[in-house]
Amino acid sequence: MTRPDAFDVLARYYDVIMEHVDYDHWAAVTATLGELPPPGFRHLDIACGTGSLIARLRAQGWRSVGVDLSFAMLRTGRAHTEGRVAAADMSALPFRGGFHLITCLFDSLNFLLEEDAVRSAISGFADVLEPGGILYFDIVTERMVTDHFADRSWTESNGRFETAWTSSYDKTTGIADSIIRVNTGPECLVRERVYPGRVFQDAVKGAGLTLLAAVDADTWRAPRRRTTRIDFVAAKRPKKDQVRRFDEIRERIRRFSLR
Repeated sequence: MTRPDAFDVLARYYDVIMEHVDYDHWAAVTATLGELPPPGFRHLDIACGTGSLIARLRAQGWRSVGVDLSFAMLRTGRAHTEGRVAAADMSALPFRGGFHLITCLFDSLNFLLEEDAVRSAISGFADVLEPGGILYFDIVTERMVTDHFADRSWTESNGRFETAWTSSYDKTTGIADSIIRVNTGPECLVRERVYPGRVFQDAVKGAGLTLLAAVDADTWRAPRRRTTRIDFVAAKRPKKDQVRRFDEIRERIRRFSLR
């Protein structure tokens, strides 16, 4: 049975709605982490959406490909992904190894609504990573939801169209719902789940990966109570020199994150 595509209606408006998102920062962090794998490495962007990150990295000569569950998002982004994308569930990747750097950003793992699904997905990520490969993903925290979304309604002007938002948050289940309507179109439900950071740390460990960092995404320092997004970096059987180099890379990312 085919799952409904939550972004079927939103996809063609998505990039305009998300113009405020700092994809350049994600690209800069990813490019810096790209110093850890061997030359000529392959990059996989999981939950790539319309391919905004892929387009930036391929412009730098990267061998990047992407997967996303939404056909509509992939169709919308095909002009700047050059066809290097495919429809796939992050919990069932259609690959057998071959990647040296994996990204899964913009809180995509929060779209998995069960802990078992999180563990299964990260285990699958590890399976397609080559030894010495790097996994970079992020999550949103409860602080993000309560500060910006929980029990709020608002309207945004996006130039040629308007979006109306209504958001709610169930603290008991961790489920955050956003209902989005473009102009007078149908309501689109986007649902995520907030998890404690330990869920992802345990999933990384359970997948046989080495956690290199779990940091505030804005500062690349230790997460605090006010942290709204956490960046995780893990490696598959890293060599000692990779771990040493990561310490220097982390400091560089910290410096440009604070600008």
